[in-house]
Amino acid sequence: MAEPLNRETKLTIKIPEGLTEDQRYDVALEILQFIHDRTVEGNNRNGKKWSGSAGRYSEAYAKKKGKYSPVDLVDTREMLGKMQYFKSLSSDGEIVIGFKSGTKAERKAEGNILGTYGQPTPIPGKARPFLNILRKDVERIVSEVTNG
Repeated sequence: MAEPLNRETKLTIKIPEGLTEDQRYDVALEILQFIHDRTVEGNNRNGKKWSGSAGRYSEAYAKKKGKYSPVDLVDTREMLGKMQYFKSLSSDGEIVIGFKSGTKAERKAEGNILGTYGQPTPIPGKARPFLNILRKDVERIVSEVTNG
């Protein structure tokens, strides 16, 4: 499927070898859009709604920020908009997507992915591993890009 590269904020996705540079770029953009749209809709990598307490603010956060459940995804949209394709890290047969190292978006993504949200250890039920994609979805996207 896909392997984490830099902590949990970059992902190497295997694609067929021999795609042109333009095709790899197009596949990467389509995958980024797919992950963005799926996550903003409140679905996990399996296409199912987030379970447990994911998708709900903690009482303390809601009080501090004046936001209440369900999560409004404004911050999530902003963070997801920072995901990018790393052409320089990608080679034939793969693409690397994720967040630029050391950025605020990367820290936010890591907190969401691991469920730490600024804490030293994950908070049970808070992890949202959105930076991933099922093999079938990659294959569909590659097919759409290469077959027009």
